[in-house]
Amino acid sequence: MQEWNAPKPRHLHLLEAALSTQSSVEHQIKVWAPLPSQGWKHCPQEPKSASSKPKGSNGYIQVFLDGGLNQQKMGICDAVAVAKILNATLVLPHLEVNPVWQDSSSFEDIFDVDHFLEVLRNEVSIVKELPSEFSWSSREYYATGIRPTRIKTAPVHAPAEWYLENVLPIMQSYGVAAISPFSHRLTFDNLPESIQRLRCKVNFQALAFVPHIRELGETLVNRLRNPPIRIQNAETDSQEGTNDLDRQGAGKFVVLHLRFDKDMAAHSACDFGGGKAEKLALAKYRQVIWQGRVLKSQFTDEELRVQGRCPLTPEEIGLLLAALGFNNSTRLYLASHKVYGGEARISTLSRLFPLLEDKKSLTSAEERAKVEGKASLLAAVDYYVSMQSDIFISASPGNMHNALVCHRAYMNLKTIRPSMTLLSKLFLNKSMQWSEFQHAVLEGHKNRQGQIKLRKEKQSIYTYPAPDCMCQA
Repeated sequence: MQEWNAPKPRHLHLLEAALSTQSSVEHQIKVWAPLPSQGWKHCPQEPKSASSKPKGSNGYIQVFLDGGLNQQKMGICDAVAVAKILNATLVLPHLEVNPVWQDSSSFEDIFDVDHFLEVLRNEVSIVKELPSEFSWSSREYYATGIRPTRIKTAPVHAPAEWYLENVLPIMQSYGVAAISPFSHRLTFDNLPESIQRLRCKVNFQALAFVPHIRELGETLVNRLRNPPIRIQNAETDSQEGTNDLDRQGAGKFVVLHLRFDKDMAAHSACDFGGGKAEKLALAKYRQVIWQGRVLKSQFTDEELRVQGRCPLTPEEIGLLLAALGFNNSTRLYLASHKVYGGEARISTLSRLFPLLEDKKSLTSAEERAKVEGKASLLAAVDYYVSMQSDIFISASPGNMHNALVCHRAYMNLKTIRPSMTLLSKLFLNKSMQWSEFQHAVLEGHKNRQGQIKLRKEKQSIYTYPAPDCMCQA
């Protein structure tokens, strides 16, 4: 039995209105306009002669990083910072096999190692591998028993003092210390400015993707900006208003990060319109993966939606984009791993945005050969394209969303952050007309388009780059 029924549009009255409504040229100019300067800039680089890397080293530090691409990126930034705090030599971080995507890509498979070492050579001592006398300190070694050189008890968001008190003595005694788990194990607060700036330098400068990922990303960007010329008939050409609208978005594109895989759909405990079969399939998946530990499953679908805790469906994100002023001439790049429900799930989005593209539609199997089937490399390609886009929007919060919100804020690029609570309430109102829906969407997202928000205490430096990573102009 199929585990879901092809979902019908859940907001048909809004969809029909969106399909028949044409946005004005004035609206198009506004939606594509880049962000003005916000009074923040990149901080000036220290002169190379002012090297801050101390002489000598207290030993070698290893970290083992789990999670997906963006969680691992955060871990790498923290690992460099911890090495600096300890005056240690960092061994190139080991990336664990992702349990969800089953990707065994290594640091060297994803990131340009030579660039990484060059950018950080005046900051921290980093080696590609341990010297022969420490070759015993491996992932396999720590997987087979309790080892005195492994630190398993690093608290989440540990302060610098914890590392000096608990890791430094082990490193000085044995010459090496290995920290696992390490994700989210360094505080965001009460650290010297130099350590925070170092994390920013790793994140925005040192972590460049390997050349073949950048090349594939550039190919995608070029094909999005320079699509094949569409053959138009004389009647279409004579429609001056339509051409004016098209011109506003010419050579531009939007990236939509649509994380709507089975993992997220199940964990959300929301109803996505796939009928009884889908509800049962997702409940079974929750039980197998999380053994009933998904607390959200205690709430009804409406309760979760009122709280803004349901990811937007492809249909809902399409209606949001249409309400914001994007139209059927908008080139939309879909950055996603795998959409639960396949083509049927995104059919409504495709109706609203027929120029919907992804990696497969824009490139050949031969061009994708080096990244196919490797979730981290595919995510890296999407990250690269997202950073080159005119506008980025994500359908649900998560590490990819946060990483790109941060990086694009650092570069002052337009990034739309959907208001989940507002949209949930709007979509629950089945009598709302399109004009009222569009007005509410525009009003609710005026200040959610990339405006700099200063990081507050306990908030992540990998979501809010100011003031730690930026200087006031």
